[in-house]
Amino acid sequence: MKRHAVQLITRGAINRMGNMLYDYGNSVWLASMGTVGKTVLGIYQISELVTSILVNPFGGVISDRFSRRKILMTTDLVCGLLCLGISFIRNDRWMIAALIVANIVQAIAFAFSRTANKAIITELVEKDEIVTYNAHLELVLQVIGVSSPVFSFLVLQFASLHATLLLDALTFFIAFVLVALLPKEEKVQEKKGFTGKDIFSDIKDGVHYIWQQKEIFFLLLVASSVNFFFAAFEFLLPFSNRLYGVKGAYATILTLGAIGSILGALVANKIASSMKTLLFLLIMAGVGVFMMGLPLPPYLSFSGNLVCEFFVTIFDIHVFTQVQTKVEDDYLGRVLSTIYTLAVLFMPIAKGLMTWLPSVRVESFLLIGAGVILFSFLPSPTRSQAATIKKSLDQHEKSTDWCFFDLDKLFYRKQPKRC
Repeated sequence: MKRHAVQLITRGAINRMGNMLYDYGNSVWLASMGTVGKTVLGIYQISELVTSILVNPFGGVISDRFSRRKILMTTDLVCGLLCLGISFIRNDRWMIAALIVANIVQAIAFAFSRTANKAIITELVEKDEIVTYNAHLELVLQVIGVSSPVFSFLVLQFASLHATLLLDALTFFIAFVLVALLPKEEKVQEKKGFTGKDIFSDIKDGVHYIWQQKEIFFLLLVASSVNFFFAAFEFLLPFSNRLYGVKGAYATILTLGAIGSILGALVANKIASSMKTLLFLLIMAGVGVFMMGLPLPPYLSFSGNLVCEFFVTIFDIHVFTQVQTKVEDDYLGRVLSTIYTLAVLFMPIAKGLMTWLPSVRVESFLLIGAGVILFSFLPSPTRSQAATIKKSLDQHEKSTDWCFFDLDKLFYRKQPKRC
């Protein structure tokens, strides 16, 4: 691979480490505050989701019209300075407020950087090398995904929240430098003047495009429904240390989940795509969550996240392969941002309900897992819809030759703030 591809892969690895430091440190620190922490953690997570829903559609439009390199540099620099600034706060109340504000700012930045990052790959990596690039990138990201929860646990255990924020700021600055060193000349980008009216017109085009792709639209509806329960699942995870009475339970669960993602990515192209298969994958993901609420030895319960991530990763790869192969390049930014927006549409409601509950219990995993399983059984497309979906899936299975893909998750289990 060429130097620019290596720079992008390095940036992805640095960002993955920063994501884990930020999410793990903030979530564990807030969850440790007891009842108040549960409410604050809910506000912290809801603020991010609502911001993403409101801003994501604009991110795709901007990415299709402006320099992706400049978008990535700007978001990295702003977020790095923000994390650096709040790392010096020593008052707990001020820190809580700062973390919520920082989460909102990072959600806005991520709305623009995510689609820009996806699109810039096609500008800097030759078309015949993209599969190789994706394979190397995903392998590196998954290795980081396995090791970073343990690293984050050690930093928080032996240093402090301030140390995790400082390290996260450092990863942003390193990512900024790596993007700044990329060539300024962009192969595809065509600068266009536009107005606010053009933005909403482009968003409408993205929604219309997805509506025309019936198989993608149907799967997106399923994902939106199931994500309601995954949002509740993600809310519970930072309380794992207390729920299971095991120190380091949260880090262990995240590490096992990362291992599940690696295994899922390895076998995904061995599994035939069909609507029944995709829904079966969601059912098995729900079984994994259900396992975490059963009265089992702790580390067997923790492995439920490995099962969940294994099956969800396979689902994600098959769905996003369709998007990558079906959607025209001119629409890709808008379509991706629309997918991300619709996928998380109902999640703030779930976060609000979890915040409203008087306490969290390990048995909650049973209800969440059952909800995922139930909603995976409910969808039933008409015969004509099923035939269309099957035909499309078969076509893409034959035309796709990959082992890993750098995919953002359709499901929200600890989604990264940046990519």
